[in-house]
Amino acid sequence: MRLAVCYQDVDPRRGGAETYVYDLCRGLLSAGHTVDLIASTWDASTCPTGLNVQRLEVKARTKLGRIWRFAQECEQFLKLQSANYDCSIGFLNTWGQDILIPQGGVRAASLAANARRFPAAPVALGYALLKKANPRWWVYQAIERQQYDPRRGSYYVAVSRMVQNHIQQYHQIDASRIEVIPNAIDAHRLDVSKPAEVRNAFRAKLGIPEQAVVGLFVAHNFKLKGLDPLLQALRLRARRAGDQVPVHLVVCGGGSIGRYRAKVRAAGLEQTVHLVGFLDDVRAGFHGSDFFVLPSYYDPCSLVVFEALACGLPVITTRCNGAGEVIEPGVHGDVIDKPDDIKALAAAIDRLCNQPARQKMSAQSQALGQVQSFDRHLGSLTKLIERVAAGKRIANQDYRPDLGQHVTSPHGRRSIAKTMTH
Repeated sequence: MRLAVCYQDVDPRRGGAETYVYDLCRGLLSAGHTVDLIASTWDASTCPTGLNVQRLEVKARTKLGRIWRFAQECEQFLKLQSANYDCSIGFLNTWGQDILIPQGGVRAASLAANARRFPAAPVALGYALLKKANPRWWVYQAIERQQYDPRRGSYYVAVSRMVQNHIQQYHQIDASRIEVIPNAIDAHRLDVSKPAEVRNAFRAKLGIPEQAVVGLFVAHNFKLKGLDPLLQALRLRARRAGDQVPVHLVVCGGGSIGRYRAKVRAAGLEQTVHLVGFLDDVRAGFHGSDFFVLPSYYDPCSLVVFEALACGLPVITTRCNGAGEVIEPGVHGDVIDKPDDIKALAAAIDRLCNQPARQKMSAQSQALGQVQSFDRHLGSLTKLIERVAAGKRIANQDYRPDLGQHVTSPHGRRSIAKTMTH
């Protein structure tokens, strides 16, 4: 089959979504398909061999303008090239494709989850209203209306049952057009030749005792991923009388490290919370820790949870994280109902301080993480692609209905896609 994969700016160094796009292209190429990446910019140094890149030149004065223009140009390109592709796949901010994979979930659901970070109802309402007053909200909502327009006949891949429910709740999409295919990882990327040495070196660099219990937190949006309630839970544990096992927390990622230094000091956790920031090689964090904790307010299906499991780390997360759907509490870690249930979060950490129980969970967690393979994910996605492609052939989709969305480039003509092969 000849397939189109649509993503505006592809740079795997940015995070999981971009890495996934290249992994998907690489997997489809390995399966013998012809793959065109429809993009505006991309990282050629990590581009899979054999990938054709159809470049859409998009010019706009603002970032929002570029996002909107690319979505328009991508739709126009797919309309004109419809006969040349068996199936097209889109992500995030594109519409007009046959299959949409909304890896970021549904925006209205994300906003509702974010607002729950504020216990006072008036504050939560004010937060939501301010977000909706932002031009970004209106642009992204307009994109979602195009993506979920039932006249398009698109199919949707939900990365968790939670996202499936949100698609149905907020966009009234029939369940027959939604396929639940969880995110996946390449566990081999996490291997290190000498795990014990990596573990000891990581701890020594941070001044953490070799026998200490270490939790790992990795995220780019610290507030959304629940670092605040996590610090509160650690503070609660530290204030308890008795022989509580002290826990060190290592915080990694691109979040607001400076802002959280003051919060750590205020909580009296300077000796046990290590704000590392961005790690060039996160494998050291995985192999240097004893468990992983991500009390998210909203996460469609966190890849880092699967990576932690594959490295043998029991995981504590929430039911607001789609990745938690694979975790069996007490077997692979714990799943708490709400991120701001501080007592439940502290209790989950307590349970992982029991070394025999944690070691047993470690082996079971590793087995679970290894199962979340990209090969299995690709197999499920390929079946959907084949089904959609067969439906297109039967319906003779050389003709696509006019949805009243004909667009032009900023220069009044369709931009020319430049083809490059890597």
